[in-house]
Amino acid sequence: MLRDYPRVGLELHGGGPEQQLAALRARAIDALLITYRALSPSEDLRIEVLPTLRSGFVCRRDHPLARRLREAGALAFAELARFPLISTRVSDDVARRLVERYGSEASPQRWLQVSSEEIGVLVDAVRNTDAIFLGVLAVTRALRDGGELVELAVAPQAGLDAQFAFVTLEGRTEAPALQIVRGFCMALARRESAAEQA
Repeated sequence: MLRDYPRVGLELHGGGPEQQLAALRARAIDALLITYRALSPSEDLRIEVLPTLRSGFVCRRDHPLARRLREAGALAFAELARFPLISTRVSDDVARRLVERYGSEASPQRWLQVSSEEIGVLVDAVRNTDAIFLGVLAVTRALRDGGELVELAVAPQAGLDAQFAFVTLEGRTEAPALQIVRGFCMALARRESAAEQA
């Protein structure tokens, strides 16, 4: 946004889904970009679903598992679980899929050591420790493309993905700048989805 629309002002807020939805309904914020799985259908919300983004496991380039990956080609979940695993909030759907693929040891209650809605904090932890990040791969793409981080292939494949939604209040008059932000978010999600599928 800063590069493409330098005159559009943004104020970014974090927090969990409930907190963000409350702020939207209180008109303290104009829109949300939120995980679609956190939303319940509601007549007062205009929900626009963005393209699906692939999720996976990521570690720093010189992590012991990165070296092991080069030798083995794919890792077992048990190998990942020997290191601190960190993520944003893990949805029930993702937790269920992990347990189905890797057994009870993959339940987030057993392995999730740090959880935060601040993805930048999680990525910094992965860059500077032996922690492994589970989350949307698009947030680490620049660091993976630059060789600082690597995706860990796990066998069998997790098949995890994430879907986000752009949410506004139904019937609320929108500022022209919000239409620009919406279009930018949609285009960014399409671009990142295509890049991760390639």
